[in-house]
Amino acid sequence: MALLTTGTTTGLVIDCGNLETSVLPSLLLDHAEYIPPSHLHRKLAPRTKTPEHILTTEVIEDIKTTVLFCSPLLMNLEEQTDHIAGYKNFSSATDVHYPIMLHDGMTATLVIPGWIRERAADVLFEGNDEDESNISHCVLDAILKVQPDLRKPLMQSLLLIGGTTMTPGFQSRLKQELLRIMRDPSAYEKKRYGTLLGLQKFVRFVDNSEDNKGAGRIFFNNVRGWVGGSLMGSLKLTGEEILREKYKGIVTDWSINNWGSSATAAHNVGASNTSATEQTLSTS
Repeated sequence: MALLTTGTTTGLVIDCGNLETSVLPSLLLDHAEYIPPSHLHRKLAPRTKTPEHILTTEVIEDIKTTVLFCSPLLMNLEEQTDHIAGYKNFSSATDVHYPIMLHDGMTATLVIPGWIRERAADVLFEGNDEDESNISHCVLDAILKVQPDLRKPLMQSLLLIGGTTMTPGFQSRLKQELLRIMRDPSAYEKKRYGTLLGLQKFVRFVDNSEDNKGAGRIFFNNVRGWVGGSLMGSLKLTGEEILREKYKGIVTDWSINNWGSSATAAHNVGASNTSATEQTLSTS
């Protein structure tokens, strides 16, 4: 349904939403700094470890949507013995002072290091084996499951939906990861995706003007699915429909109803023919 928002009918929809995450809270608890309410300048105010109770679901969600971004720079974690140290040394992002309103009305401050802003989303692209796949592997696995003649059209028509894909730099980073696999695959990737390595020239996103001339983003990624469903309902593309007044919380299985009605009609026709035959015999 999301493809209807682009005016195309062929493409690979990548839905990356928000189910559950534990990476960001753990990073904030271990590496962020907490400044309690104080009249001192924040450079002079005392700093403590981040209290766990202030990282509510609402705060975490707001930090994800307003502070984080996907780094455009790829890192080779296999060469890093200490990932955290590698992130710190390889980051140029600035720290952010995030205000937190407490229950007593006072305002505290959470100092979020720049490397957390830049690298917290890297967990989506990490994993390089069969037991720990990343988003890039999921895309290639989906393309592997279709017929060979359909792989190129799908690779040329990638569409991102879901709130997580709205993270700044997500689309660019995903494209870089796909190209990295096709140009410099690991031993596992070369063995599994060998038949797809020749598609590196065809990695394109439907709504990216750099990939498709005249294309552009009209709808936000987090509402594309809903807009597509609304378009499908308005265009009446399906054969069966139900009015809102008759909807009782359950959608009928149209195929069962159709078969049932057909069987009933066939039974009625057979019964009428039998009655007519019996009447003819009795008359004669």
